[in-house]
Amino acid sequence: MENQVTVKKFFESPEIIKHMSNALGEKSNVFRTSVLGIVNSNANLQKCEPSSIYHCALLATTLDLAINPNLGLAWIIPYGNKAQFQIDIRDLFN
Repeated sequence: MENQVTVKKFFESPEIIKHMSNALGEKSNVFRTSVLGIVNSNANLQKCEPSSIYHCALLATTLDLAINPNLGLAWIIPYGNKAQFQIDIRDLFN
């Protein structure tokens, strides 16, 4: 649970808020809320380094792929204490 607070603090830090605003404009608040929601619902993801989660989420946004687990287009997958971005293979063949 302690790392979950760290992830939240990371996404609320002035540097990251500025970076998200520069990269995403008006969508930065929705982006932050969405990513924090995904992290809050995944105990293994809560153990990952916040910066790795952030980079995965930015990559998904750059590719215009939703990371919402209900949509199944792209995923932020925890591997140890790092998060990795993965495109859902099923989406590639549809």
